[in-house]
Amino acid sequence: AGGGGQRLLSARRVMDREYEAEPDSLAGEQTWPTEAELAAARPAPPGARGDDDDYQRGWTGALDAESDAEGESDGEGGAAMGQAMGGYSDDDEAMDADEEAAAEEEDGAARRAYLQQRAARDEDAKFPDEVDTPVDVAARVRFARYRGLASLKSSPWHPRENLPSEYGRVFHFEHWPTLQRQALKEQAVDEPPEGRAPAGSYVRLQLRVPRRFVELYGAEGGVGQAGEAAAPLVLSSLNTHENRLAVLHFTLSLTAAAEAAELVLRGKAPLVLQAGFRRYAARPIFSEDNRRSTKHKLERFVQPGRQVVATVYAPAMYAPCPLLAFLPDGEALRATPQLAGLPVASGALLSVDADRIILKRILLTGAPFRCHKKKASVRWMFFSPDDVRWFKPVELHTKFGRKGHIRSSLGTHGYMKCYFDGTMQQHDTVCMSLYKRAFPKWSGPFSYECE
Repeated sequence: AGGGGQRLLSARRVMDREYEAEPDSLAGEQTWPTEAELAAARPAPPGARGDDDDYQRGWTGALDAESDAEGESDGEGGAAMGQAMGGYSDDDEAMDADEEAAAEEEDGAARRAYLQQRAARDEDAKFPDEVDTPVDVAARVRFARYRGLASLKSSPWHPRENLPSEYGRVFHFEHWPTLQRQALKEQAVDEPPEGRAPAGSYVRLQLRVPRRFVELYGAEGGVGQAGEAAAPLVLSSLNTHENRLAVLHFTLSLTAAAEAAELVLRGKAPLVLQAGFRRYAARPIFSEDNRRSTKHKLERFVQPGRQVVATVYAPAMYAPCPLLAFLPDGEALRATPQLAGLPVASGALLSVDADRIILKRILLTGAPFRCHKKKASVRWMFFSPDDVRWFKPVELHTKFGRKGHIRSSLGTHGYMKCYFDGTMQQHDTVCMSLYKRAFPKWSGPFSYECE
């Protein structure tokens, strides 16, 4: 209410609070359990079932009596300790030594994990997307979810194909920039004078908040229930559709401090993102920043000096919206303690689009051991003739720029005869690219609970 107790907020300006979309059960690929199914799957607490027999009730009573006896003994021990003289005993010193040893062991484990990730990042930079074909598992089984593409840029891939269940809970916008311009244009239309507060006036806001929020910030003006001053509360208005859960894409690059500390930022690693006034935990995946294609290759790491696109599930936002990324408490922060409280990556909002296709590529490699003009016999890409026949339709390419295909299997150890569009060289490497679609990791629910 403004001056004179006038009510300013009109009902037509109030947006609905529908945050997540309702999954469509008829979509086939978007399934979500109902409340009844979740309640049936949730285990009942001990003693709540009425079919407990006498034997089980006897055990429950015995356990309760034992816990009561332990509580009484703890109380007596605490009283005896209070009567003793102060100071550290040998047991306390032994416990402190054990705690220090445990902390050093945790730091050492975090450091070893960091060194392994850094080695994996360096290997990915030298040999991107290369994987070894397993010997004990058939390649057609291990890579059953992958497919071959003649061209990453022009080959078709439907954006609504084989979607995970989380995509049934997000809102799909056809063209977010147009929707944003239209919403801002509607908001710029002059409203009647009774719909806004004059500049310089005092405004009282009434909020419906959870109980935990009242305990932290108080019911009146930032004063807690005990009377102590609470942290300041910042309120921000939302534009149209900014309360919808969507798939967001941010440009991202490592900061100078993160590069100096040699931070390893891997895909799906937990991060704390600060986008505008919103701050939430997320597990983003990274892809190449390519504006000329509808399909984008997944990046396993954020390489120093390179800009990538981070994809997360988050509430929709209007551009421009800057982004800062921080490390949460965990192994990454223990391995690089100098980055505590500092942003490790920065960027800005790129788009709000659930149909952006991100493809994970793997590269199977083989070595030619016999070459004759455009023909070559290749080994070590597969280890079974059945795998050679399974992947025969997929196109081959070499690191020297040749393209070819598999003609036939050779022997019983996975060797194959291949034909290329140019003269093959003995020191060349034959490659086969396979792709599958990747999705960000769900880290919800996005309830913004008070911490």
